[in-house]
Amino acid sequence: MFKYLKGDDFVNTSGYIRGYQAKNMKTEDFIKVVIETLNQEFKEIKEGIKLEKIHDKFVIKMQEYRITMSIELLDKLRGPYSIDRYILKELERQGFVFDRKRSQYIQYCFGNYLGAQII
Repeated sequence: MFKYLKGDDFVNTSGYIRGYQAKNMKTEDFIKVVIETLNQEFKEIKEGIKLEKIHDKFVIKMQEYRITMSIELLDKLRGPYSIDRYILKELERQGFVFDRKRSQYIQYCFGNYLGAQII
């Protein structure tokens, strides 16, 4: 299925693989990949990020934060990192704070990954 390329503590992903998954997986399977990736990225959150399907909607829970997404919205957002970006922006809107430069994965989500950087 989906492989993580692990750096120190954060997730690096392959845009090519994610694009293939976004295009070819069923919506229900793809949202599971997104949540799995978010859990790997935010593994410091002990209770993790949970995904629950209620009728034709998916409820994403993390700590006190809740996001509800319909199948129609997931299909509309279908792209390599579009669903991830939607979830992350909604978490920010609800008050969750994280560094948008914390990993290659998060940078891909927000469209600001510049490749290898010399520090």
